[in-house]
Amino acid sequence: MHKASMIFMTKFRDDYLSDMKGCSILDVGSQLITEQSMTYRQIFGDDYEYVGMDLEPGNNVDIVGFDALKGKEFDVVISGQVMEHVLRPWEWLKSLVPFYKKYICIIAPHTFHEHRYPLDTYRYFPDGMRDLFDYAGIKEVEIYRGKADTVGIGTK
Repeated sequence: MHKASMIFMTKFRDDYLSDMKGCSILDVGSQLITEQSMTYRQIFGDDYEYVGMDLEPGNNVDIVGFDALKGKEFDVVISGQVMEHVLRPWEWLKSLVPFYKKYICIIAPHTFHEHRYPLDTYRYFPDGMRDLFDYAGIKEVEIYRGKADTVGIGTK
């Protein structure tokens, strides 16, 4: 995870989860890609019940695949620097709704060079994030744009 994404996720934790210590957090797309990278697990530490999920096993992955999530619900779902690698992100975002009770926080780039892992589909500005939230049935709490990323925070 790049530094700005870590700052945005720390802000989300401090602004929205400070009175929810101990809550369960599902990080969708949690795999540590390079050893030099950072993960959101570092932000939530021992104060929260952090669970990393990805499509493939790897470092920082506790649950593999969406099938393993069936019947599970978390207080919070987070995902950063993943949505730009997803086909049909409107459907992907909608598929996350059943897994959270209180908040969802999505961080996605609006500028960056192409970085296929394994593919690179879209960039997101606040209007686009707002439209995706609306399509998925997520109530907007806050959506804002940083230098290179857009942050979307929503609830049910």
